[in-house]
Amino acid sequence: MELIRISKNPTHLESSIKKTLASGGVVVLPTDTVYGIFSLPTEKAAIEKIYALKMRPESMPLPLLISGTEQLSKVSSFQNRAMRLLVETFWPGPLTVVLPDPSPSMSLITSEENTIAVRCPDNELVRRIANDLGPLAATSANIHGEDTPETAAGIADMLPNVDLIADGGPLKDGLASTLIDLTQPIPQILREGPITKKMIFDTLD
Repeated sequence: MELIRISKNPTHLESSIKKTLASGGVVVLPTDTVYGIFSLPTEKAAIEKIYALKMRPESMPLPLLISGTEQLSKVSSFQNRAMRLLVETFWPGPLTVVLPDPSPSMSLITSEENTIAVRCPDNELVRRIANDLGPLAATSANIHGEDTPETAAGIADMLPNVDLIADGGPLKDGLASTLIDLTQPIPQILREGPITKKMIFDTLD
């Protein structure tokens, strides 16, 4: 495992992250919510490694993080008014949208219901990586069912077999993103996070 402080050498760090991901590796990066564990969504071995490291049930597909709305068409052909309003209002930020009609290239992380979960994080490092490499499969950097450590050192202890960790300092009080299902005619909030139900429906109204 390689652990690199973001503040030490950001150029070297980004190069190392991209090389690791492009070669089928698994990396841990800070996001705007909690530390996340990342791979390319097209790398089967890396996806399987994330499930094994986290002891995550295979029935739970991995979400995607993207660089911005310009990458939505790469992951799903779905479009509607609710999606457009929500992503224009809350991205980049802690809002994950569940969409139908995933792209065939995202088959490794598509749910049994043929849906995909997508977010654009308010974190410049992650967005730059996604901009250069494409959408990233990502989930919280923890053992499934346990709290995500606030520090890179804590994650290294919990997940010692990741390939690289980017140390961005402590991430305290990180809340999981708000999760909203847009596959139904009326959007359904599956998990309320920093973006509240009222904020969602005020936007849609």
